[in-house]
Amino acid sequence: MISKIVTIKSIEMLNQYLQADEFKDCLNSSVSAFVQIFSSQRDPDWLMGIESALRGMMPQAVIAGVTTMGEIAEGRMLINTTVISLAFFEKTRIQGFLVEGDRGNEKDLGEKFSRKIEACPEIAGVMLLATPYTMNISDFLKGFSAGRSQDYPVFGGGAGDYEAIQKPLITLDGNYTSKGVLAVVFMGNDIHIDLHTYLGWQPLSKKMVITETDGLWVKKIDDEPAFEVFHRYLDIQNDKDFFLNVLEFPLLLERNGIQYAKAPMEVNEEKAIKFIAELKEGESVCIGYGNPAVMIEKANDIQNRIQTFNPEAIFLYSCICRRFLLQSEVDLETRPFETIAPTSGFYTYGEIYSHGKHVIMLNATMLAVSIKEQDGKKYQQETEQRMIKPKSLDPFTSQHTRIISRLVNFIKVVTEELEDANREARRLAERDYLTQAYNRMKAHEFIENEIKRCDRYDLKFSIIMLDMDYFKKVNDTYGHNLGDEILIQLVKLLSQEIRKIDMLSRWGGEEFLIIMPMTDRDGAKIIAERIRIAVAQTPFTRGLRQTCSFGVTTYKKGESIESFIDRVDKALYEAKITGRNRVIAK
Repeated sequence: MISKIVTIKSIEMLNQYLQADEFKDCLNSSVSAFVQIFSSQRDPDWLMGIESALRGMMPQAVIAGVTTMGEIAEGRMLINTTVISLAFFEKTRIQGFLVEGDRGNEKDLGEKFSRKIEACPEIAGVMLLATPYTMNISDFLKGFSAGRSQDYPVFGGGAGDYEAIQKPLITLDGNYTSKGVLAVVFMGNDIHIDLHTYLGWQPLSKKMVITETDGLWVKKIDDEPAFEVFHRYLDIQNDKDFFLNVLEFPLLLERNGIQYAKAPMEVNEEKAIKFIAELKEGESVCIGYGNPAVMIEKANDIQNRIQTFNPEAIFLYSCICRRFLLQSEVDLETRPFETIAPTSGFYTYGEIYSHGKHVIMLNATMLAVSIKEQDGKKYQQETEQRMIKPKSLDPFTSQHTRIISRLVNFIKVVTEELEDANREARRLAERDYLTQAYNRMKAHEFIENEIKRCDRYDLKFSIIMLDMDYFKKVNDTYGHNLGDEILIQLVKLLSQEIRKIDMLSRWGGEEFLIIMPMTDRDGAKIIAERIRIAVAQTPFTRGLRQTCSFGVTTYKKGESIESFIDRVDKALYEAKITGRNRVIAK
């Protein structure tokens, strides 16, 4: 395999390269060729002109193109150019596929597309280029994953453009679309493809919960319009520059032990925010920001791993977020790849990556793809001769990334300290100081939430109210300190007897309330009787024996919280006046 990278600004420049002996030698020694066009221009005539020039010299090549938000050539970021990456293969076969998008039916489309691709023999890997802004690529990839029967690497990126990604284009073999997906299939036993991806984003805000979604739209976070979160924390406005202003601040979340970043796309009139891939109700998220030091450290780690793979070409698919964050120092992340193998790629709107059989759309990541035929060919010495190394160390170099890294670390530490303080404040506000059971206010809130849940889903829940018998006599005889010890022991005992989903609160004095979700009256009565026996059989401080009286009741749909609690209170009162140390259910 031979990899060549050409940067052009005119068709004449491309034609000059195509007439060179170097190009002709590469073409004559190959059985197949794959060309990628990474273009800053959204003009279809420009892209088709490049296609026509290439096709005239290499009629059998597979030629794929994509509009970008920045181009990568020889590991360096370029802007407002067109980069052409050529791969000449000695044994590998290449085939391209293109499908037009269909909003609302992306999942079925993805599954059919995947099955069509799998008709190819000896698949070694698949590159996908897509238009995430104009179709639901997340759903497409779900279908694509469902249609896969083989486990091969899948990689690629989302097309964008320099005008806030309004009309991105992808092209394949003379055809183009602003709404679709193209695939390039690599076939044969001699080609090897290795994928590596990393993030480098860290949390800035507290954790929040996605509370309402609609497809790719997040409507509410912590029960308020999603846009308000970005407006409150970052003073971002709902205007034409929303995408550019929010680009550096994706939402971070964790799924199955893997951290993901999801970058906002746009805001609607209801202040909902659209994302490139779906977020689910109930997921915890926080606003993130990139740490340049972590990014570069991760890049170095990936580069060391790729070095041992000994590739003949490296393709980089890096999110526009990274270019936006690192600015002129973005090459610190990408340029070292060129010391390993010829490196090309583009700044994307989403990165496509396979994890096992699942193909997913990532965001804010760097995806490095290493390719070689057989054992690869050494490239290091040639590259070192071409790389320009600084003659002396400039102490002012890269201060932008260092400052940002320190600020991100400062915010991270301050956020952690505030979260610790808030957790302690919440604990103190919710817990009884002596026993550490929940307090009456928190129990009241818990009951209100259970009432809403039961009214909505027609469920049942019950409460148990218990009171220690003759406890005033204990305090009068032995003092309040010993009485406090007994209350603490009782709470430990009760905590062991109830389930994790149940809630124990100190209702007042020596009176406690147990709230039991998903439990009817008979079930609650059985549990109360078990607790009654456990209390009676437990030797408390100084060997003292203690009993409790219990009232039990179950919520009746539609009743008020006051009447609900009044009924259990009456059941407890009946247990007290009829002899104590007993359970009464009403």
